[in-house]
Amino acid sequence: MMDSSKREFFDRKAVGWDDRNHPDDTLKIRELIERFDLKPTDWILDVGTGNGVLLPYLSVKVKRGGRIFALDFSGRMISQAKSNNRKRNISFLNASVETLPIKDRIFDCITCFSMFAHVCDKKGSLREMSRVLKTGGRLYIVHPFGKKELAGHHKSAGGAVEHDTLPSDPAMKKMMRDCGFHDIRIINQPGLYWASAKR
Repeated sequence: MMDSSKREFFDRKAVGWDDRNHPDDTLKIRELIERFDLKPTDWILDVGTGNGVLLPYLSVKVKRGGRIFALDFSGRMISQAKSNNRKRNISFLNASVETLPIKDRIFDCITCFSMFAHVCDKKGSLREMSRVLKTGGRLYIVHPFGKKELAGHHKSAGGAVEHDTLPSDPAMKKMMRDCGFHDIRIINQPGLYWASAKR
């Protein structure tokens, strides 16, 4: 489970989070969204939505019949995301990825941008994401840093996120396979961490 100190950390920093942490990422995010295999009728779960930085780009891709569910364990982050994104096809959930309050096999796609390193129970969260994905559903875990850069970024941030890191590539692949994923692809390079898979 996410510990309370981490929730408090993100609650405190919720206002203006994306403006501070992703001020120059518009082009990068747009390019990432283009690499996601998204369909107009997809039901998408955006895990760790923060202030909703992906939502404007996802909502352009999702048309009639599709929906976006934005989830964050920080209540203040979800409040900011709601304020920033008022499209009718977006719903908001204040919950943890480690215990999703969602029925099985609901979503076509799960996006997880700039948050997986913060999850305490990574295998448990992958198991939960696998559970709510339809067969053939896609998972995208992305950070705008490589693993080494990301570790340094969190160390300098200090506090509750100081030790937040990503698993080694072999460990990540094994966890994903153990949780029912296949077609696993991992990219770790300066400026990008990408782990994608199918259910």
